[in-house]
Amino acid sequence: MSRPWNIGQSKVAKLPWPLDFTKSLLSGVTVSSAVVTHTPPSGGTVTTPSTQIVSPIVYVTVGPLGVTGVHYVDVLATFSDATKDDIRLVIRVDY
Repeated sequence: MSRPWNIGQSKVAKLPWPLDFTKSLLSGVTVSSAVVTHTPPSGGTVTTPSTQIVSPIVYVTVGPLGVTGVHYVDVLATFSDATKDDIRLVIRVDY
């Protein structure tokens, strides 16, 4: 189940957001990969956020975002035991 994480960011910022999957991991299980998808508001351009995994944290760097509005960044993490969990970043860009 997606856990939303609401944040704010400017259009020109390029910020790393640390997403902690600790509560989803069983003992001895680690984050092995992550797929990130950006959905911009109408009129926006899809970007490809970069990721770095330092289990249990997935760092997602987003930006610059180009247009104001609400951007969604979905992170689907796959764990070493083949289970998965996701987090949705809801990024409000006001300026």
